[in-house]
Amino acid sequence: MKTYSLKIKPYKISAFIFAIFSMLTLNAQNNLKIIDLGKTYILPQDKLVKGLYYSIPSEEVNHGNTSIRNTDEENLSWKGSPSSNGYGYFERNRDMGQVFNVPKGKNIKIDALVLRTSKGSNAFMEGASGAEIYVIFYEVKSSEKHPLAINENGTYKGDLATHGFDHQFNRCDDFVEGDQYRVLHRISGGICPKITPTTQTAYPRDNKPYGEQEGHLRYLKFDFLNDAEIELKGGKRYAFMVGFTQPGKDRGIAWSISTMVHSKEPAEFVRDENGEIRWGIRREGNGTLPPTMIEHAMPPTDPKAYHKLVTESMFPENHYETLTPTTNGYPDVDTYRTMEFYLELK
Repeated sequence: MKTYSLKIKPYKISAFIFAIFSMLTLNAQNNLKIIDLGKTYILPQDKLVKGLYYSIPSEEVNHGNTSIRNTDEENLSWKGSPSSNGYGYFERNRDMGQVFNVPKGKNIKIDALVLRTSKGSNAFMEGASGAEIYVIFYEVKSSEKHPLAINENGTYKGDLATHGFDHQFNRCDDFVEGDQYRVLHRISGGICPKITPTTQTAYPRDNKPYGEQEGHLRYLKFDFLNDAEIELKGGKRYAFMVGFTQPGKDRGIAWSISTMVHSKEPAEFVRDENGEIRWGIRREGNGTLPPTMIEHAMPPTDPKAYHKLVTESMFPENHYETLTPTTNGYPDVDTYRTMEFYLELK
């Protein structure tokens, strides 16, 4: 059985402390309305600014299940196949978000966020309907002492990644360093609309779409009401993150994304339409990295070991404020990932 040690760099600890002690949070309770826009979203050009949205053509939307999820303990999924992506731990609950840059010279007010579901089998799971989702905004900072950089995790061009969906790509284990996140605004109370859950993956067959269901390629609008609308300053870097407030059975949504991780080229930040760097963010379970892994086809029977694995996969209480975001995850990383998103301005 392999053993794993957790090493936290000093500035990562400072980033965590930075997040904790900047909790002068403007909480907007029950000021979030989630609207099902269906499969058509006409871009409101008067509310969109270059760099604050990212559109993906339908034919290029991913077929995977890069999802938010918050599964209760009784329904955690054991990753027990040696050939799977990750081996020997419970699938970790996950929130997802995106770093973005407000263009210089203009302060803005965010009125709504629009996201789109993927083509994966978990694009919209049964337990998502009626579940509460929150949105949280951060200011993203770095320092001269610890500037933003990509840690290639010891694997470079031509090397195999240490973990990730495709070990053949050296970028699959890269993560961002020097990133710090200050909580600005958490908007709660949004109830996910009832949508028919997806049960299969939509994919092209004979150059035509095949298997598309109601929950695939569906736009959800997170409308911020009243004092939930947030003002952001031009020339600064921010991030949003979304997730389920409470755990439940089959509670997950997979979002439309693009990723530059499938390249054997050296590490290089993704840049937005204005030339500013951006990256995807996530948080998983209780934040333990790497997770404890027991390479066995079934979960351990020892109560202590079982409890440890479950605890690492579940979110701690109030995780949306106490658990700092990261780009590193298991089995995948979000360093090169961009969500399809639209930040509608007031």
